[in-house]
Amino acid sequence: MFYLLKLGPVPLSQGTTQVYLRISESGEPSQPVFEAQDEVGIQTLLEGVDPSEVRCEPDLAEAAAGLGLEVEAPPAAALSSRAAIATFLAWGQRGLSGLGSDKALLFVQAATEYWEARPWTHWDDSQPFEVAVSGPLTHTYEGCVFNTGDGRAGLALYAKPGALQMLMEMQARGQPDAAHALPAVAVTLDTSPLYAVEALSAAGRVPRLPMPLKTGPEGISVPNAVEALVLVAALRAVARLSPEQQEVLSTVVAGDAQMEVRVRAPAPRVRH
Repeated sequence: MFYLLKLGPVPLSQGTTQVYLRISESGEPSQPVFEAQDEVGIQTLLEGVDPSEVRCEPDLAEAAAGLGLEVEAPPAAALSSRAAIATFLAWGQRGLSGLGSDKALLFVQAATEYWEARPWTHWDDSQPFEVAVSGPLTHTYEGCVFNTGDGRAGLALYAKPGALQMLMEMQARGQPDAAHALPAVAVTLDTSPLYAVEALSAAGRVPRLPMPLKTGPEGISVPNAVEALVLVAALRAVARLSPEQQEVLSTVVAGDAQMEVRVRAPAPRVRH
């Protein structure tokens, strides 16, 4: 059985488009179709398949009726596949497509674990975590969790000890640009674009877009493949922390090598 799903509206340089997907029961997608109208998108997806083996998601019910197609809620695998495609598409629109679709899947899962754990309910963004990495990359970062008033959250790993204190001092002096120049890798959980957030939420994943980024004196850039895996492992490790469990080891595979990320949390600062 194949399921037809819609993703959008996706903003373009001029106007918007819809993205139509044909996804198998096991979650394997076909090539996305970019069209403005449901009927045209669906007809393109029907090429080469038996219409009796196709089901449209409820949001496509009106167009499905006109084409004589059945409507059925997609299975979890199809919804998860759409969520990963939405994440990768949003990454591409922000210049992050070089990380690859496989990294999108890893970040969605790790960010979901992190979001559900809500570590910012135990620690605030002024409390440094020790994040020790060993393997293809050996380094100890100074990490912090954050949750802003605009609905965004995330995890930052600063390259140098004492960076968090420097960051707070720069912010207090009104020097945001200087703060952005501190060498770090981070994941922000963004509230936009809406099409990606909706797709992730519908799949039962984190209702935010996980955005990996890298900062330094040269500005904002994209983490490399190893740094991306460090972020994935750190997200998962922090998600397993609690006031009772303040040290966690997370393992991730980077190519043919194994990487370990050990996170030690400070004493929790319970909020009232």
